[in-house]
Amino acid sequence: MTAVYLASEDALAEAIADRLIEEENEGMRVAVHVGRKGNGYLRKNLPIFIKISHTIPVVLFTDLDRCACPAGLINDWLGNIVLPQTMLFRVAVHEAEAWLLADREGFAQFSGVPLHRIPDHPEALGDPKEVLLNLVRRYGKRTIKADILPEKGSTARVGLAYNQALCTFVQQLWSPHRAGEGAESLKRTRHRIHELRLNQERR
Repeated sequence: MTAVYLASEDALAEAIADRLIEEENEGMRVAVHVGRKGNGYLRKNLPIFIKISHTIPVVLFTDLDRCACPAGLINDWLGNIVLPQTMLFRVAVHEAEAWLLADREGFAQFSGVPLHRIPDHPEALGDPKEVLLNLVRRYGKRTIKADILPEKGSTARVGLAYNQALCTFVQQLWSPHRAGEGAESLKRTRHRIHELRLNQERR
């Protein structure tokens, strides 16, 4: 059994990374979860994660958000630092929600949103989270609306059970294989997670 150290931006990113590590590498498991404090926390503690990766493989997972491209974000964070082979720095384009929408069949089943209403290329969306919310607001099942959308009159952007509901989707219905066909950054992430185990076995 190969243990992995996971540093992620929030609960949803953590659930996705857990699923990918489990799906791509039989015998790998996440032994330590840290983060859920935004990308500022991840960036501040990047030197610590690099140091840890010399002992245990580390996967760091964040969103692209408003940056132009994943390579630009990674270069901005790393500067001249070269990552060891036992550390993965992966970026969702533009947000983790794009990877959820990329499994169009799974998200339609989960949410009740008609398949033809779900975008074919969610990574091209400027704000995938807002698109997801609007789709659920207009077409979603009543129970999903209650979990994901904020209560009437609330100033919150999402409902109280937003992360809980989407994490359940990731764990039970979301297909990384289907989603990878519609999200190139996810496809690359799946490939790199698989390589992580191979690199570990060669050590």
